[in-house]
Amino acid sequence: MLSERWLDIDGDKLYCLLSSISKTQDTLVLLHGLGESHLCFADAIDWLPNHNIVMFDMCGYGYSPASSTSHSTETQAKRILAALKLMNIDKCFLLGHSWGGDVSTLVCKQDDNKVIQGFINAEGGLHEENVILSRIISEQYSNLNEKEFNHWVKGSGFATRFPLAWKHGAGIKFLSSVRRCDPVVLGETASEIYSQHATQDSRGVVSWGQFYEALPIPKVYFWGTQSLEGCERALEFIETLDNVRFEGANHWVQNEPAKFYAEVEKFISSVI
Repeated sequence: MLSERWLDIDGDKLYCLLSSISKTQDTLVLLHGLGESHLCFADAIDWLPNHNIVMFDMCGYGYSPASSTSHSTETQAKRILAALKLMNIDKCFLLGHSWGGDVSTLVCKQDDNKVIQGFINAEGGLHEENVILSRIISEQYSNLNEKEFNHWVKGSGFATRFPLAWKHGAGIKFLSSVRRCDPVVLGETASEIYSQHATQDSRGVVSWGQFYEALPIPKVYFWGTQSLEGCERALEFIETLDNVRFEGANHWVQNEPAKFYAEVEKFISSVI
């Protein structure tokens, strides 16, 4: 049985899609990436039937309205922790894709109550070579006025530049989510992600990557070989971490759900 909730978090509404919660099953919380929504994890319902599944749309994305206060990555992370507390979830695993991996990193960093048992970062922006999409969106947001940028996001500009050109199913799901997002929030988020360039160390690892590296909890990095093709410095860093390589996979490593969710189950089982 699935249900929907709109949680009131400090005056903002946070959308949540969740399965029935059983105390005998492990809980997995999933956080989407830039421009995305819970839709990118829809297959989890089919492939993880023995887990409690909780999916959020962060403010400004999917079915969650734009925030009345802030869309910073740190604030989005604080909302997730507040939502888990409101839902009486005191133990869970966390899986974040792309920017959702960055939000999840900050969730873990802020998790003083040790709610997060283990963390899967799927293609999060650990390294300065991980942020090409954000750079292009950020440049459009800076160079266009609000009306022009809205038209670029919701019209053919974004679609033809990215998802329609990619010619794969994950891109079509992505486009569906982008059509729902708040363009200004998308621009703000992309700009913040791209600004991570200024925080990199001598390895090219940005501050969110440095935070991830230092997390004391069980964690693993999922990545696709097609996604990081040519990103030699990023790969060099990732190989220093516990990681799972998805051969031939693009940025949406969950696009092959049988392989992806089998690795998710394997990680959760290794922690329990």
